[in-house]
Amino acid sequence: MRHSVNHFEILHFRFRWNLLVTLSLALLISGCSSSNSNVSPPPPPSGSVNFIYTANAGGSSGTAAALISDATSGGLTTITGSPFPAGNSSFALAADPGGKFLYVANYFSGDISEFSINQTTGALSPLPTSPVAAELGVDALVIDPTSKFLYAVSERSANLYEFSIDATGNLQALASSPVPINAGTTASRAIAMDPSGKYLFVSAEDSTTDNLYVFTRDLNAGTLTATAAPVAIDVSAHAITTDPAGKFVLISSSGSSTLFGDLSVFSLDSATGALTPATGSPFPTGVDPGSVTVDPSGKFVYTANTADSTISAFSLNSTTGVLSPITGSPFPSGGVGTINGPTGIVAEPSGRFVYVCNASNDISGFQINSQTGGLTAITSSPFASGANGPHAIVAVKKK
Repeated sequence: MRHSVNHFEILHFRFRWNLLVTLSLALLISGCSSSNSNVSPPPPPSGSVNFIYTANAGGSSGTAAALISDATSGGLTTITGSPFPAGNSSFALAADPGGKFLYVANYFSGDISEFSINQTTGALSPLPTSPVAAELGVDALVIDPTSKFLYAVSERSANLYEFSIDATGNLQALASSPVPINAGTTASRAIAMDPSGKYLFVSAEDSTTDNLYVFTRDLNAGTLTATAAPVAIDVSAHAITTDPAGKFVLISSSGSSTLFGDLSVFSLDSATGALTPATGSPFPTGVDPGSVTVDPSGKFVYTANTADSTISAFSLNSTTGVLSPITGSPFPSGGVGTINGPTGIVAEPSGRFVYVCNASNDISGFQINSQTGGLTAITSSPFASGANGPHAIVAVKKK
């Protein structure tokens, strides 16, 4: 049975959604402004159109919002029919690399909604088998590069779920699912995969620490096998990603009581899956970095800092993995009103724009300076999402 839950109940379960923390920080932080605000932005590039989707946890039922971008300006327009109903408290979402299907993790109904994507309009249609059962607390998803397998974790257990994806987008649990992450694990908040699909990464916590676990994948069967001992990471790890070359793994964390937010970077041994911290890691970010993205060129990294309404921007050294702050960072994340912290962030496939979904129920868009990585707000940003409680965001290139 689904339980009615409002947006404020959801905030109780996730640190980055704690409005009291956000309000307190808003009183303490005087604000931030770009140091290059007097520099004229470069002309907007022209390119492909993208569909932008958000998972929305607010209201009596979660939703997936759908918007379409302008090829030149990057501006967003709501797609007819949006937002589309999902399960109870939609916390995360993932699109298959082919851009045909979208999956939404529903925290309180403990299931995964399945949608087909209209590749002309971007509209969503639920699949006949939707939703597929997982468990209470499911909060992160990842799909392999071949679009044949989906994996999910839960904030309420040590379970790692494995699903196959058939040609029509339907999910089917593998016989080996769920796989235990570790006997002492009590929660998992983030999951990611390297571009080759060989390794899967999961952040998990027990009573004393947070760790990053690495699993090797059978590329044909989709089954998982744990590698060597996990790597210790900072507390409250909210998001994991890799660079496009698969050389580095990046984890954003709320941090210890003295850091408040940081980004860990590890070099990945492609032969063994071993992780080695980059020199200087972890690197400080804004407060409560709930999401992280790397642009398609692999040169720039951005975190959405929920509690202080900023975006931290870094250049990524392609040899060492060292992060260097970009001039002007942290950038104001946009949004409307006092409670407008960004909860999710994504660089769209061409690397021209970055989008963040905000707690103020809108989406901010930024043009990326291809030379410096600096961000300039898109005209008319932020754009109304038409949905309540956005929690995660993805971009799908229109075919």
